[in-house]
Amino acid sequence: MSFLVVAVMNVTGPLLPVIAKDFSILVGEAGIVVAAFAVPYGLAQLFCGPIADRVGKLRVIAGSLTLSVIFVVGSGFSQSLTQLVVMRFLSGLSMAGTIPLAMAYIADEVPYESRQLVIGKYINGIIWGSIGGAFFGGIAVEYFEWRQVFFFLGFWCCLLCIFLWRHVQKEILSEEPLAVGPVIRLYASLFREVPSRTAMIAVTLEGFFVFGPMAYFGAYLRQVHHLDYSLIGLTLSAYGVGGLCYVASVNWLVPKLGERGLATSGGLVMGLALFVLAYAPSWWIAFVAFFFAGFGFYLIHNTMQTRATELSIHARGAAMSLWAFMLFFGQGIGVFVFGVLVDDYGYGTLFVVASLGMVSLGLWFQARIKKLSSQIVS
Repeated sequence: MSFLVVAVMNVTGPLLPVIAKDFSILVGEAGIVVAAFAVPYGLAQLFCGPIADRVGKLRVIAGSLTLSVIFVVGSGFSQSLTQLVVMRFLSGLSMAGTIPLAMAYIADEVPYESRQLVIGKYINGIIWGSIGGAFFGGIAVEYFEWRQVFFFLGFWCCLLCIFLWRHVQKEILSEEPLAVGPVIRLYASLFREVPSRTAMIAVTLEGFFVFGPMAYFGAYLRQVHHLDYSLIGLTLSAYGVGGLCYVASVNWLVPKLGERGLATSGGLVMGLALFVLAYAPSWWIAFVAFFFAGFGFYLIHNTMQTRATELSIHARGAAMSLWAFMLFFGQGIGVFVFGVLVDDYGYGTLFVVASLGMVSLGLWFQARIKKLSSQIVS
């Protein structure tokens, strides 16, 4: 499931240059197609989590994916930028009740001590979705008409819906789901309490400094290194391969580095990779940089994600949904800000700003983990 959702989410990255050309706009302006998915995806989290705690996480996941089929396929029929933006908006809105709720479901079933390892393995599907989105987008532009990739993804979403609906009856529902009032109070308390507020700030900044620039990776490879679209898809896939290497080594990394070490290393590795992209003289150096960017991202992101699963033990669906909302809120702002940077100052400025941001985020987050841990001990 995570594979398809992330593929739909990321497929427009490699498509931005051709979308901009088709609709006679700048690449930075075409970035609205990315934000159009991310913003409603994040906003809808605020409602999907509480609903899932009441009716069942698997039911909401299956229902969300079923509704999304209409809009994913509809994206392929778009004949104007406005139509595409609307379809992407509705795709993000309908797909909101998927990945964060799956994380919450894992948290319900797996003890905290081994949860980071299990989530690390679940991320495998997310990473393959990132690879698949980049690959399918590149192939679609190079050998087909770019709209056809949405028909392909819509078909597989439809098949997955059939599978999910056959398994929803196996979930055990919460005996005391939260009503609207307690959910609002829960959200407010998550911003008042220091540990949860730290998690919210960290993931918002991550969305800004990672997913904001990521929208323009494909355009960067096209306009700076002049790659064809199939090679763009292959190069962007290196980001996902870096994530797969993280998954393969997670059993060793987690006990060896600990949460603070993972956060620091992730910020530094990704920051350095983004800095290299700013000055990469050839595409193969960019390929290597994308690999390390993916590896560094999952080092820090999985640490944030695991801590987020403990924000609320009794309403994990709602808490994880708020956390996901903040991630995509950061992405929506980041896509806009970095789009302006690209159009006005170029890709070098984009990558340098993102690099400094990720290094600073990694150092700040590990310091907060240390402080919060010491407060618990004392």
